[in-house]
Amino acid sequence: MEEKEIIALLRHKRHDWMNQIQLIQGYASLGKQAPLLSQIKEVIEEAEEERKLLNSGADEFSLWLLTFNWVHKAYRIRYYLRNEVDLSRHDIQLKAYGKRMIEIMDGHIGNEELYEGRLTIYVGGQDTLGLSWEWEGYFQEPEGLKEKLNDQGFIATIFESKELSIEMTIE
Repeated sequence: MEEKEIIALLRHKRHDWMNQIQLIQGYASLGKQAPLLSQIKEVIEEAEEERKLLNSGADEFSLWLLTFNWVHKAYRIRYYLRNEVDLSRHDIQLKAYGKRMIEIMDGHIGNEELYEGRLTIYVGGQDTLGLSWEWEGYFQEPEGLKEKLNDQGFIATIFESKELSIEMTIE
């Protein structure tokens, strides 16, 4: 990673943190205790997930996820690691699968739609690595999208053209 990319990453991260701090400050100045505590809890949870991701040993995949919301304007993702997990031996593969999934989805999204996603990473039976992607938004040609994802080794399910579930397992 070059210096300009590092500076851009830090700039985006700082911007995100400042937005969250300003929300907290706003709730505090208005005396809105419930939303204030909720926002603080959200910041703590996000920082904890980021810590687990950065400690996973998957530098390329971690960087891809950390910059995802800034790079992909039509998508917003939140990620969760169920436990501390070593992803180092799957690093390149995880990034490649993630990029391929988005490339396929890009052919089935609307121009004005924002797709909200949630990624859960977990260790499954027999020490397999599982990734569960949940996406909300209206998908065009949902059966074609499902077929393309399944042909690439994903396990995809679509509900009413607006909820996409993608499962991945890596041994």
